[in-house]
Amino acid sequence: MKKWIIMCSLFLFAGCSSITQREVSVQGYNGMITLRVHAQQGELLAIELMEHQETEAVVKEPLMRLIDEVIAAQSVEVEVISGATESCKAVLQGIEKAMSQMGFSYEEIHHPYTPVIEEKVIKKMQYDVVIVGGGGAGLSAAISAAQHGATVALLEKMSEIGGNTVRATAMYNCVDDELQHPLGIYDSEEIFFQETYEGGHRKAKPELVRILTSQADEGKLFLEALGLQFDTVIDNCLGGAHDRGHYSMAHNGTDYIQVMQRACQQLGVDIYTNTTAYELLADDGKVYGVEALNGGEVFTFEALNGVILASGGFAGNVDMRMRYNHSLTGEMLCSNAPGSNGDGILMAEKLQASLIGMEYIELYPMGDVYDGGLRNSIPNAINHGILVNRQGERFIREDAGRDELSAAMLAQPKSFAYSIVDDDYSTVSDERTYLEGLVLMGHVVKADTLAQLAQLLNVNEATLKASISAYNQAVETQNDSLGRQTLINKIDHAPYYASMKKPTIHHTLGGVEINEQAQVLNQQGNVIEGLYAAGEVTGGIHGANRLGGNSFPDMIVFGRIAGEQAAMNGE
Repeated sequence: MKKWIIMCSLFLFAGCSSITQREVSVQGYNGMITLRVHAQQGELLAIELMEHQETEAVVKEPLMRLIDEVIAAQSVEVEVISGATESCKAVLQGIEKAMSQMGFSYEEIHHPYTPVIEEKVIKKMQYDVVIVGGGGAGLSAAISAAQHGATVALLEKMSEIGGNTVRATAMYNCVDDELQHPLGIYDSEEIFFQETYEGGHRKAKPELVRILTSQADEGKLFLEALGLQFDTVIDNCLGGAHDRGHYSMAHNGTDYIQVMQRACQQLGVDIYTNTTAYELLADDGKVYGVEALNGGEVFTFEALNGVILASGGFAGNVDMRMRYNHSLTGEMLCSNAPGSNGDGILMAEKLQASLIGMEYIELYPMGDVYDGGLRNSIPNAINHGILVNRQGERFIREDAGRDELSAAMLAQPKSFAYSIVDDDYSTVSDERTYLEGLVLMGHVVKADTLAQLAQLLNVNEATLKASISAYNQAVETQNDSLGRQTLINKIDHAPYYASMKKPTIHHTLGGVEINEQAQVLNQQGNVIEGLYAAGEVTGGIHGANRLGGNSFPDMIVFGRIAGEQAAMNGE
């Protein structure tokens, strides 16, 4: 591939007029990175790293490998390289910018990468349980299966495990009397069930909701037994309904993955990265394995007991999501990892699996306006902040459901809002260092007065002050004109922080239909023998809207069930 880049560059310098090029600069980890991208007739030919301030070790291996992968994929939908995450993100952003300027469509820039199988040299492997997908659901399934005595293979198509789990804000909902009661929070599994079922507009399968809400606390104990430490904070995630959210000590999904990966290693689970599963193998209606591609070689992974799909949703597959919702075009930003392309759903569909709730695609209202992510702006501030539009007016109760919040934000001019918090938020949430870093990077605005904040945001000063004054009065009286219930903290302690937010495609709530044993059902409602599923690849658990903080117990609870059931299937 590197020879190909050199040959292209020589060809370009020979003066071929049909080849176009664009030079772009983006902010890297240590400074600006300048790239020159070459293309011909809708095909990427070469990507040159012209100037940079990154360390040579980062450039020599990760960035060159990333560029090779982009050209092989003809898409920016490749995984960033571990150890050079921010540099890789910057390079991908630059490539996307250049391709857009050269006339590539969003779909061409972001299309899923499917390796071409040129020569089918099959290598056969055999395990009791084979799992497709290396995010939280796949890892919890692998641990559970191994704990029940099964030999386990986990296949992950990206170069690193983690999936969407490492990108998440990672709140884990469960009833926890020990932490909730001293804070005056009275909760129960029944309240949790009702809030989840009603929050999903009664479109979920109640028997699955019951499992999620009744076993979430067991899932937390499972994680703690593996070594995951939780903070003593109880909070409520955006779009949630009750203060029952737990944070791990890192307050993100990274430590979940690290702890579960270590457990897999200790239990002898074989993890295959860069391994793309593309077909479920079945005989007479029974699934017996997976065919996958690794480094140009085809592997047949035979599963003596069962295959578990934990391959995530389809938020990153523009064509697939538009099949179910025409408004979710390629222009909309997406918070998901590059591998979220619906592969597992499509493989199951070929076996006549039942798909449920595919039209329910969740938007996260508080996405970053630049990349759709969750990290480069003020974090979840449901209990501590407000949203205002371009005029400086509040327009929605901030504790509304995610679907309601997203719809209200999309209805605003330019479809964005400002999230505003004060200094109390950084103290209460221990976010000061993080926020100050975002200020230095230009992602968050900081002001010493409301007048200065209005000027920096280019909103009407009087309107903004009136909005904040009315909100503070609502906190005092516990009566908000917009109907907000979580009236905890005033916004009255400088400095003030603000960042732009807009809805981003975040979670596909539909997928393959499963029963209480995490077995995949066919279109007649019968079990597809040997096939299980857990996590975002499934549907019917959240309904038409997901409560914030419910995806993590979902992946752990049903991952454990799928792993145990698959392991015990051969007995």
